[in-house]
Amino acid sequence: MLKRHRKRPNGPHAAAPQSPARVPGWVDAAVLLAIGLGMLAFTWRGWADPLVDFGRELYVPWRLATGDRLFTDIAWFNGPLSQYWNAALFRVFGPGLSVLAASNAAVLAVTVTLLYGLTRPVWGRLAATSAGAAGLTVFAFGQYLSTANFNWITPYSHELTHGIALALVAVAAMGHWARGGRTASLVVAGLSLGMAFLTKPEPFAAGLAGVGVFLPTLARVGGARAALVLLTSALFPVAVSWGLLGAHATVGGWPAVLAGEVSTLPFYRSGMGIDRPWLRLGMMLAWSALWTGAAGALFVIARATRHTDGRVAPLAVATIILTTPLLFPDPWAWLGALRPLPLATLGVAVGLATRVFRGRGRAGTLDALALAVFGLVLLAKRLLNASAAHYGFALALPATCVVTAAALAWLPSVADRFGGRSDVIRAGLLALLTVFAFQHVAITARWHAIKTEQLGVGADAMKTDPRGAVVRRAIDRVGLPDPASLAVLPEGVMINYLTRVPAPTQYINFMPPEEILFGDAAWAAAFATSPPDVILSVPKDVSEYGRGPFGIGYGVELYEWIAARYRSSEVLRMENISFEIDVLLPLTSVDGP
Repeated sequence: MLKRHRKRPNGPHAAAPQSPARVPGWVDAAVLLAIGLGMLAFTWRGWADPLVDFGRELYVPWRLATGDRLFTDIAWFNGPLSQYWNAALFRVFGPGLSVLAASNAAVLAVTVTLLYGLTRPVWGRLAATSAGAAGLTVFAFGQYLSTANFNWITPYSHELTHGIALALVAVAAMGHWARGGRTASLVVAGLSLGMAFLTKPEPFAAGLAGVGVFLPTLARVGGARAALVLLTSALFPVAVSWGLLGAHATVGGWPAVLAGEVSTLPFYRSGMGIDRPWLRLGMMLAWSALWTGAAGALFVIARATRHTDGRVAPLAVATIILTTPLLFPDPWAWLGALRPLPLATLGVAVGLATRVFRGRGRAGTLDALALAVFGLVLLAKRLLNASAAHYGFALALPATCVVTAAALAWLPSVADRFGGRSDVIRAGLLALLTVFAFQHVAITARWHAIKTEQLGVGADAMKTDPRGAVVRRAIDRVGLPDPASLAVLPEGVMINYLTRVPAPTQYINFMPPEEILFGDAAWAAAFATSPPDVILSVPKDVSEYGRGPFGIGYGVELYEWIAARYRSSEVLRMENISFEIDVLLPLTSVDGP
């Protein structure tokens, strides 16, 4: 008599592997929390750059908290939400880097929680937790360039991280509504999407695309009333901003994006990978072949060991992979490992869309599809140059979580379908993910090892590279005598913030993108109206923008205005550091009356 066996579901879309019942659900949160706290301690106070970008993120909310207005007293190019939020924090807790760091850690926690919640229903606890762990170790606290600020604790732009978090809230709320949630979920989705509009175009566009995945469900289930609730909720934050701050402040960075002139700079073309598209495409395909080869080798081993039992095979595979850094110790090569990410994310999106179209998706499949689409749109800015470095710390995070979770759930199921050992595949993938994360952490460790200088005190204390010693001298010098205004050119408003000396005009950064946005003539006219008491000239290589130095390749009119009225009084430098700051004072101060 033949025994009747229940067919086990398999294939790439089989039920996601579940953790053993003996492991309580809170363990996932505990693991992610421990990793997050560990990385926070490992990188403690070494997140910010002493001159580039983040000084702006401190200076602007400090000035807003004292009564200045964005777009009027401070020239700005993004939406108003993030800066006014940070200003509110400064009003309540006082200005301080640690205040923003705490707020940003909370934003990071919300983001990782949302990514976990959007991936777990389809791909299981192990996959979702592993994806979150990759996000925390590789993206949240990493430094892969000499410039810091490309992390979630001191981001170069709060509008990007805030916008991504808000857009993810919108996607998650839409998913909750689609699974039978109440109208309140639509309201939350709309409000979050509207607030994302008030940050940066990139996260809003991604959020709009993610929410768009649910529109067929909205039309079929909710009808016109549900659509009206969503639209009204989304327009509400925009209308409030329009009423309080005006149209110019509300549209933020959209005019610059639509004009497109800034995006033509070599810096942005290189970041996207379209400066040398065929070379970038070749690198993408090469890394795709490497990842495919690694997966293929795991499948061969899984098939060859199909008749074995026990844990010897998966442990052996994991051990071999984990020792590869000993044979290939250079971690920098791993910065290119994410180049195939757009292709992989597209593949996951197609697989999920197929399941949804055929009606075979389980609860949460539509949410995962929305997350995959969300990640794809964010990657557009790094299309042929995806990595965890630079803007990738935020733009590549959601897509990496999607691909990681899908691979850990689907590939073992494929092996199971064809008679291979799924545990071998799973062990190999987890080992590869561990090596990938370890090598990125190793790069971060090397950059943090040279942060031997202390800058700022109390809530503003930070660890920096040797440039911090010269910046500290500049801070001491600016305080004697106490000036009413200070201009740092072309970049370095961190010094304004740390000395609490305001800039003389609404312009605080003098780089090629800002010249395109505001104009050299406007800079010079503003300085003529409100001359600074002290000017600090900081060396800055702007060749990545395809321009010569300040005063030669751009900013010529402002440079000539300064040269006619100011002279160098002192050059601040330190021994063994090829970095110096020139202190410029008005001619009357240098030469006497």
